[in-house]
Amino acid sequence: MNLFSTPADRKSAALLRKLDVFSELTFKEALEVNELLHERVYEKGEPIFEEGDLGHGIYIVVTGKVRVESARELLKEAVLEFGPGEMLGELSLFEEAPRTAAVVAAERTAMVALFRAEFFSLLTTNTKIGVKVLMKMAGTMCRRSRRLLLGERHHPSV
Repeated sequence: MNLFSTPADRKSAALLRKLDVFSELTFKEALEVNELLHERVYEKGEPIFEEGDLGHGIYIVVTGKVRVESARELLKEAVLEFGPGEMLGELSLFEEAPRTAAVVAAERTAMVALFRAEFFSLLTTNTKIGVKVLMKMAGTMCRRSRRLLLGERHHPSV
């Protein structure tokens, strides 16, 4: 019997560990990260964020699919859909800059968000977890940058 987590918490932690960005976490670490995440369900056509909005964190698709919409030529040429397990907006964890594109739910979509304030809190309170998450994000950003440089269709960071 675990006195410190509910069955719902344990289910959420298990689900988090299936998402690439959190896949290196132990079960206990996933429970800790789960406390920092914001969950939300978006209906088809509902905006997640708009182009030009100030970015405050990353979004990770749990179920469903989102579509990126942008007036920028480079983004128009990219594959502009994100599905389960994929993250978007990760650059905003490092720089609070305007979003380079809008993101809209292509179907009913469940997402979790990790905002900058909670991420920096995690980095100071549990560096081990923070480094694991940072390394997964860095790997994703490197793959996306490489694909961009090679002119491959890819999932951009928005």
